[in-house]
Amino acid sequence: MENTYTVAMAPAPPRGDGNGAGGQATDPMAGIMSLMPLVLIFVLFYVLFIMPQRRQQKKHAELLKTLKKGDEIVTSGGMFGIITGFNERENTVFLKLGENAKIEMQRSSITGLRKSASLAESQPTARQ
Repeated sequence: MENTYTVAMAPAPPRGDGNGAGGQATDPMAGIMSLMPLVLIFVLFYVLFIMPQRRQQKKHAELLKTLKKGDEIVTSGGMFGIITGFNERENTVFLKLGENAKIEMQRSSITGLRKSASLAESQPTARQ
């Protein structure tokens, strides 16, 4: 019975190529190469998603800075209006929506300048 215990507790013979590494690769580039797919995925996400979003945010911030009284704008809700004033303290804009409709809204909800309808009417049509 003593033999059974000594055999069970005997150390396992070394595996691998016999150089004492225990079968593990000793190549220092192996660790770096295993991280390359993760690095490539991060770069791909940065180029495809983060860069265009930053450009769009900068463009929107520039638009909001250049707004002035009398500009025709489009809001994120799809409403068209004319800027009648600003409240710099609360970062809001006063809009005239129609003859008797005036509202106050956040400046950040402005998505762009309205393309003037008068330009579209003044252009000759191709029907004839």
